[in-house]
Amino acid sequence: MRLPPEPINLFCASHVCKHWRSLIHDARFLFRFHEFHRGTPPVLGFFSNQPSLPFFFSITNTFAGSAVGKIDHDYLSVLDCRHGRALLECKCCNELLVLDLVTGDTIWLPYPTQLPKQATYNGAVLCVAGHDNCHSCPVLVVLVFSNKVDFITAGCVYSSETGVWGEVTSIHIPDSFVVPLPTVLVGNTLYWLLDNDRIIQFDLDKHRLDLIEEVPHSYWKQVIIMRAEDGVVGFAGVDDSSLHLWSRVGSIDGGVPWTRRIIDLEELLGPETSLCHPLLVGYAEDADVIFIGVYTSLYMIHLKSMMKREPLQNEVYIGGPIFPYTRFYSPGIAIFLERRRLPAVAEPAQV
Repeated sequence: MRLPPEPINLFCASHVCKHWRSLIHDARFLFRFHEFHRGTPPVLGFFSNQPSLPFFFSITNTFAGSAVGKIDHDYLSVLDCRHGRALLECKCCNELLVLDLVTGDTIWLPYPTQLPKQATYNGAVLCVAGHDNCHSCPVLVVLVFSNKVDFITAGCVYSSETGVWGEVTSIHIPDSFVVPLPTVLVGNTLYWLLDNDRIIQFDLDKHRLDLIEEVPHSYWKQVIIMRAEDGVVGFAGVDDSSLHLWSRVGSIDGGVPWTRRIIDLEELLGPETSLCHPLLVGYAEDADVIFIGVYTSLYMIHLKSMMKREPLQNEVYIGGPIFPYTRFYSPGIAIFLERRRLPAVAEPAQV
């Protein structure tokens, strides 16, 4: 007998009989189930460091991010979200926190000792297996930081398997430093934005930092790095009321030209878009959804279908970057994991 395929029915199916319940609660079944339904993970909500918004805002009725409510986030701010985890920093205890919003598992880790006092930095979190459905897979945290004195930008990787930071790799980029804006993962390479609209990349295989040339158009520091349609790195910028989507594609002669796609935001979002400059504030790489702020409204746009949505109904958006949280999720699996409390990938430190 086959179990119902819809995720929403798993919790109900687990109460049909003991045999079904044992099948559904088996970790191998849960893994195969998500692999079968693999596709584009939905955006369940987003983090924001702005005091005018909740720290985590859920945009679906089936997910509340209960793990966020169980921690004291008065002194926390978000750096990154990926593969079902959030990377947070705690200013009061000078540590980083990796949080699984479904299971509540946490990993506390210190900043690397090589982090200069006069530095700007940004981080990224990712699952070693490259997906968000295995709650026990090892986690990597990548921190990139720039010294404002000598303009040396360095990066290092923390592994939950070893519990330590790896070797530091660095590059000298005159008059440039990394900024705390959302990052993107394309293939096995992470990309960050610098303050002069240049892009820096960290190759996870080669453990090396490299600089990409400056973006081919000025957007007054209104740029968000994204994953382009053909699976390469790209970026988005807003010019007046037009959204420009750029893709970096290699050419026959070895050069790397940029191609551009233009979207009329006034036609898509309404005439009020031309009255105030739209702001690019977030990007969900796995869902291919971009977030744009227009005055006090926030829009999420699915770039493949060009469908729009206003996730904030009773909240006022006043600016600042947001960090979308995407994940395959069903209430039945979440309730089971919460009751069973699968072991965390690392023991959290005492704070």
